[in-house]
Amino acid sequence: MISIVVALVEMLTVSDTGPIGFLMNVLATCAFSCTAAFVYKKMHTKKGAVIGLTLGVICLTAVMLLWNYLITPIYQGTPRDVVVAMLPTIILPFNVVKGGLNMALILVLYKPVVTALRKAHLVPESQTILQNKGKVNAGFLLFSLALLATFVTIALVLMGIL
Repeated sequence: MISIVVALVEMLTVSDTGPIGFLMNVLATCAFSCTAAFVYKKMHTKKGAVIGLTLGVICLTAVMLLWNYLITPIYQGTPRDVVVAMLPTIILPFNVVKGGLNMALILVLYKPVVTALRKAHLVPESQTILQNKGKVNAGFLLFSLALLATFVTIALVLMGIL
């Protein structure tokens, strides 16, 4: 529901892609977040988070390759063979970077945001938090920041800035 509401608000305020952009946004967001959430719910650990988010990036990329193949010729009036040529060169890298940036940002921001929400008593304490209270996993944080830096650099290269 959140994906639909956010995509609708975006469509009505800042986007100029209309219903097609709305559909693509909902599909991408749901493919990523539902996959990651499903895995993380089954494996509620850092390893589960990384696996879930990685599978979310893969699912998002696969779903968007399919839907760009189907929708882009209609939306842009581009011949399908042109779209097929764009799949590995434009659409695939864009969606991998988009998903990778989402993954990296979630890995960096999840713990501080959830900790703040717990301190504000907006979400309940978890047993894992109570057992590991005060421990900071520097290696995991460095991994997350390195992942973020990698995908930011790739995005800048793809944009021609670097």
